[in-house]
Amino acid sequence: MAPVISNRGPSRSASPAQLLAFSALFALIGAGLATFGLYQAGHAVGLLGEPGTLTVASCARVGQPKPEIRCTGTFRSDDGRSTDPAAHFTVNPFLASGRTTRLDRVDAGSYVRISPARTEKYAALTLFGMALFVFAGPDSPPGRTPPADPNSARASSAA
Repeated sequence: MAPVISNRGPSRSASPAQLLAFSALFALIGAGLATFGLYQAGHAVGLLGEPGTLTVASCARVGQPKPEIRCTGTFRSDDGRSTDPAAHFTVNPFLASGRTTRLDRVDAGSYVRISPARTEKYAALTLFGMALFVFAGPDSPPGRTPPADPNSARASSAA
């Protein structure tokens, strides 16, 4: 059998500085995704904002070339402290006039829909971010250094 010829050149391992840079990059990306996912999941569940109910007055397609559906109506918070008669939010399906839907008031005039599907999506994003963060960690547990020679590891485990 003929030897395999590679045009990639000789392989070399990454320097410690490069490994540290990649670890820091993965840790930052993971922490950012986990933080963003937790924030959005908190609103999707209705824990971070002001949860309430919107009674739909009308829905219409807005924008070109990819239109979105914007619904307007009256928002009333669950605790009854706030009401917004001109609330509007973007939704995927049309909602019939008079129908109610659960929303979370993020800021004045800013609403997101409370739904299990949004919660699952952002929980998955949070877990992915946490996995990236863990992946960026050290190669061995703290306080333990890996053996320099693979043969010494086998010899110590055989004893």
